[in-house]
Amino acid sequence: MSNTSSQPALNQVQKTPRVRLSRDARLAVFLFFLGWVMSYADRQLITLALPYIGKDLSLSPTQQGMLISAFFVTYAIVQIPGGMLVDKLGAKRTAVAGVLAWSVFTVATGTAGSFAVMLAIRALFGIGEGVYPAASVKAVAERTSAAQRMTATGWMYSSNAVGTIVAALAGAALIATIGWQGAFFIIGAVGLLVALAIGIFLPKADASAAQTLEVQESPTSTITAKDLFRSAALWGHVAMFFGYGVVAWGMSAWVPSYLVDARGIPLGVVAAAAVIPVAVGGVASVLGGRLVDRLGGRHRLIVIPGMLACILTLAMMTQELPVPLFITLIGLLSFFSGMCYMPVFAGPVRGLPTAVVGTAYATISTGSQVAGILTPTLMGVVVENVSWEAAFGVLIAGCVICIIAAALVPRGPDEFFASFARRQTVAVHGA
Repeated sequence: MSNTSSQPALNQVQKTPRVRLSRDARLAVFLFFLGWVMSYADRQLITLALPYIGKDLSLSPTQQGMLISAFFVTYAIVQIPGGMLVDKLGAKRTAVAGVLAWSVFTVATGTAGSFAVMLAIRALFGIGEGVYPAASVKAVAERTSAAQRMTATGWMYSSNAVGTIVAALAGAALIATIGWQGAFFIIGAVGLLVALAIGIFLPKADASAAQTLEVQESPTSTITAKDLFRSAALWGHVAMFFGYGVVAWGMSAWVPSYLVDARGIPLGVVAAAAVIPVAVGGVASVLGGRLVDRLGGRHRLIVIPGMLACILTLAMMTQELPVPLFITLIGLLSFFSGMCYMPVFAGPVRGLPTAVVGTAYATISTGSQVAGILTPTLMGVVVENVSWEAAFGVLIAGCVICIIAAALVPRGPDEFFASFARRQTVAVHGA
């Protein structure tokens, strides 16, 4: 297939009409929204409990950072094979298995009595959560048209904010009343109920919606996982999400401990204060998804300005500021970074065949998980040896990486797809 023959199809990116989500699509978004709420509640709960876990288990700041990083090690390792497993076995089956597994290990977290046991449990917890992202995105993609996908996925991912709020409010209340161990028991039990709901109520995939691609007659209709792994464009999106993850996971891992340990703020106040920035981030992820759909998947128009704003905000946070101003800056950072979340995925997810969406999403998601492995522990080392303010300054590097990657990858779905067209054309002619 030549570039000339594929050009009309490539131009369809800007012409795909927007239509209302079907009832099945809305139900799928809701169910996976609930799953993501529990995913984030489970993983964020440990950041609230960390000061108490550290005290009970006599852990240093570096060891506390390692507990957070342990989750991301296995979570990152599982991403790509998990995405391939989702494409092979189906979204529903792998999603239910993942939610069941991580809920069991959430309960088990409350039984840990030593650093080694806690480290092992959190690593196993990461395996359970590792298959869920690709399963959720694939499930939504199978029930929406390409023009709807980032909007629908943005609504699903607004659950991240809700999950963090659940952890902040319910988690803090549970820790205060029944202890950190009991909090993990309760949150894990709710996760088991969510797994049951997905298994029972998830509607069947819409075959016609799943086949509605950004590029109907492009070479991507026959793309394989092997083609994805050879794509420099896809790995550029991985780098983009790595930069995003440095900021996101660095802040979520250490802000509660900073406010409790360094500024002497009671945990209940920290939890309440965290609600507004987190809610702002959730709204921003929805807005980012809707906006990138309207812009035809042109991520640069959102990612580069958003990350520049993050750099300015983080630069201010490197100073010792009054707590209300610091929390206000967290809110701004949540908004600017949240706007970038969906655009990072826009090019690949809007138009790739649903047969490989799980693998593509999981590959990109690996970037953020690698950041989750490195950043909490690195910040713990900086806190222990330099200062809290210097630790927040480290996160600026993530913004720079995200901006550079956004500038280098194809500008949107049309150019992203064209890169596969050129590669397959060269392969055919070379043969």
